[in-house]
Amino acid sequence: MANDAVEDQQAEHSDGPRLSDTGLIGALARLLIEHQAEVIQPRVDAPKAELIKVYIEGGQSDLVVRVGDDVIGRYKVNTARPKVVVDQDNEEALNKYADKHGGTKVTIERDPTWEKALLKFAKYDEDTGLIIDTRSGEVVPGLKYEKGGGPTGGLTWTWEQGEVGKKRLMRLHQEGKLNHLLKETPELMAGPRPTAEDVQH
Repeated sequence: MANDAVEDQQAEHSDGPRLSDTGLIGALARLLIEHQAEVIQPRVDAPKAELIKVYIEGGQSDLVVRVGDDVIGRYKVNTARPKVVVDQDNEEALNKYADKHGGTKVTIERDPTWEKALLKFAKYDEDTGLIIDTRSGEVVPGLKYEKGGGPTGGLTWTWEQGEVGKKRLMRLHQEGKLNHLLKETPELMAGPRPTAEDVQH
């Protein structure tokens, strides 16, 4: 009853929609977002596995998405950058190096701040295969070099010329020019939903 009184008072004093109506619209929006995420997110993610597989097998890292001559945007396989990391199989050697150079705490463990700085200044020497601390010129034991270039498991999407690709795709979608691709996913089609007979053809 108290809630009804608040709604009645708001209806009398407000030029906008009643709070209960706004709440109902909000609930519906939440429901639609959840539903759309379940239906649409797998379509958003679909190119990822296939493009990463193509990258691993043949090195193709980009996929330009176009409709006819109109470029919509592009996917790019995200790759790991080369970096020097702690060799988990040889940590004892790094611990000795850390102890010698003030990189340990009283608890006899490496200082994370020292390690971060070391990794920043550590460089891989391609000729010798050794890791060098560029501050002292010393070889650092217990580190190893990881080559970059492997896929990180993610993709980067870029719309063509900012909003241009979005507008193109929306226009083509609204004109129904993509419907031939969407027979298996009628929820993404523009215009009236196809019948079962349409999907079979």
